[in-house]
Amino acid sequence: MKKILIITFLCLGGLIGGCSSVGPESPSDWTKIEPGDEINGMIITTGTSESPPLWAFCPPALEIDGATSVDCRVPSLPKLAIGHTFGLADPDLQTLDWSALTWELSVDGQAVDLLAFGTYDFVLPDLAPRPSPIREIFRQVKAWDVILTNPTLGAHTLHGMAYIEADTYTWTVNFTIEAPLAR
Repeated sequence: MKKILIITFLCLGGLIGGCSSVGPESPSDWTKIEPGDEINGMIITTGTSESPPLWAFCPPALEIDGATSVDCRVPSLPKLAIGHTFGLADPDLQTLDWSALTWELSVDGQAVDLLAFGTYDFVLPDLAPRPSPIREIFRQVKAWDVILTNPTLGAHTLHGMAYIEADTYTWTVNFTIEAPLAR
């Protein structure tokens, strides 16, 4: 009986490594969110056709050494597309083979299984890169097909990362879902 009490005491004190609880060390070790799962009362799914993109509610993002950060205010909406890569819409980066990049995305600290959501392409108007008689051009851009259904009011954080060899691109979007205006 004395041995059992000592072992229990040591395990509770964390002094024996074999008795310590084993848990995820980082968000990438956690079970990743898949389509249909819930994050803080919001359902995360696919289907961008009826979902306005988060970036439409954000000012131009500030990019420093491959890290992009932006704060956004979003009206209360039934759906919000959050799979766009802030700062990665650069034409040179869009030409990279996405399968060669390693991707990570988290919403409110919960990792998202991006491969389970897939990607989609859309056309984005842009200005011509050099002086040209044609001022506006249209580029094809790729994004992850990740949608928040019934985003909850208040502050949320979207953190993404894409890297290949020594090149790393990160983006952090702090967005606030605002209450509808009272009439």
